[in-house]
Amino acid sequence: MTAKSTFMDEVKEQPEVLRKLVESYEKELAPRLQEAAELIKSKPLLVIVGMGSSCFAGELLAQRLNGTKLKVINCDASELFHYQQGILSDNIVMLAISQSGESAETCLVAEARSESVPLICITNNEESRLAGMGDIVLPLLAGHEEGTSSKTFVATMALLHLLADAVLDENLLSSANASEIANLVQELTGALGEEVARFLPQFGDFSSLAFIGRGPGLVSALQGALITQEMTQVPAAGLSAGQFRHGPIEAAGPHLLTVIFAPYGRTTQLLVKLAQDCASFGSPTWLVTDTSVSIASTENLFVSQLPLVREELSPLLSILAPELLGVAIAERKGLEPGRFQKISKVTNFE
Repeated sequence: MTAKSTFMDEVKEQPEVLRKLVESYEKELAPRLQEAAELIKSKPLLVIVGMGSSCFAGELLAQRLNGTKLKVINCDASELFHYQQGILSDNIVMLAISQSGESAETCLVAEARSESVPLICITNNEESRLAGMGDIVLPLLAGHEEGTSSKTFVATMALLHLLADAVLDENLLSSANASEIANLVQELTGALGEEVARFLPQFGDFSSLAFIGRGPGLVSALQGALITQEMTQVPAAGLSAGQFRHGPIEAAGPHLLTVIFAPYGRTTQLLVKLAQDCASFGSPTWLVTDTSVSIASTENLFVSQLPLVREELSPLLSILAPELLGVAIAERKGLEPGRFQKISKVTNFE
């Protein structure tokens, strides 16, 4: 019997999972990926469904494909099943994402679709309920995962970029740059962990967290809030920076730790300004960026500089920030990071 893995063991496996997945889809799984891409291009609308991490990752594909002749909507599977089934028409392709392949709502939506609606499944379990319904199954190849989503989330993000590349005839995530990113993740795991250990004691006794981003950074924010709550039992919200400006910023103060993702791209300066404002209102603020900024760390503001990558790929690096922050907060509270206390890892009932 193998020993149980810890959350940090699984975090440390992320670089190898990334390398293996991209290499596999460039080789033996390339025909399956291309078949999925051609199916997506054959219909005017792609409907992505998932829950939790799987739903958040779907935003990356929606962001890359929207604006082309293709149209994409990324849906919370539970809301779609109970309130929006009219969208399950004959003229769509459905992409269902579930790491376990057993998520109740995602499976219910897949079952509820018209027989004429083709189904592409992304899952880490090819023997699952969801995979059994799929016309095309794209495996995550992440291996067994016990705790809070980490390596399966990275694998999902990477696979969605590969699918976007196949649809758009681009090469954003080749095996060469995937290997480079994997090396950076390996190096950052220790370095970011040390930075968290330095700033966290200075940030006082905050009672809640807000993870904030725009575009690809919003994916890190949403996932960051989810996994931090799971690991620490501390309330956390994942918000777009625009939505945060429209009201929630009123909650800024010593009790609210804000984590702001500002990769180099269209909205970097807006995010940097937001970090400065949050710190000025007394919120302990962690700015996670891969661009040079003209502000220095202060009493309320800590700046972490990540290596520069394409904005679309930035969550593959920046997701380390909430993973390591969650571990540090959990350990400070005497909790085992990544170990569920009240629920199981797989939510197979509503």
